[in-house]
Amino acid sequence: MTTQMHFPASSSPLYRLADDVSVLTLIDQMSARQAQLQALLAMTCGAQADAFRRLSPSYQDNYLWACSMLAEELRELGEALQARGVA
Repeated sequence: MTTQMHFPASSSPLYRLADDVSVLTLIDQMSARQAQLQALLAMTCGAQADAFRRLSPSYQDNYLWACSMLAEELRELGEALQARGVA
């Protein structure tokens, strides 16, 4: 089963998961992306957000776009797990 993955900057598939990718590999990738997203978002609220708010508007937009792309990849990885019968 080939799972197409999309890059959020494009509407067409950019890459595919290997047919033989293991569930553990998918879970590891999801865990890594979740940790990265959590670290990025931690800098946008609370006391840490001061540095974020000092960024230019275009840098703030690009930073949040990166967060959005990670969230989209997490969604697609979750769908790939569901397709493999993992709840």
